[in-house]
Amino acid sequence: MPRSTSEVFDSHLNLRIDGDLERDLVENYSEKVVLLTVNSNMSGHDAIRASAARLREQPPGAKFEFVAKQVNGPHALMIWRATSQRFDDVKGADSFVIKAGKIVSQSIRYRLVAG
Repeated sequence: MPRSTSEVFDSHLNLRIDGDLERDLVENYSEKVVLLTVNSNMSGHDAIRASAARLREQPPGAKFEFVAKQVNGPHALMIWRATSQRFDDVKGADSFVIKAGKIVSQSIRYRLVAG
């Protein structure tokens, strides 16, 4: 039986906190995951890798805080913020569609505020 939306979502968050992107991809993401952001419309694990790299570069050394999370059926939402030396605040929201125990769609939106 596939994992529930909450189980996949919690696993994703924990692995990202641990910095284990590759394990997160294998355990939690469909190989055909669709990623939508303000500047990308891509699919596959390489899309998630590119997005993660971009986020690491923009606020280098950021400290992340998960503000809220919601799960409803196959849908999940995470509200987050981060601070770094380069930016005062990063306000973000990620939404997910999780089916058959894998993330099949993710959208990301965040706003960088210069320090």
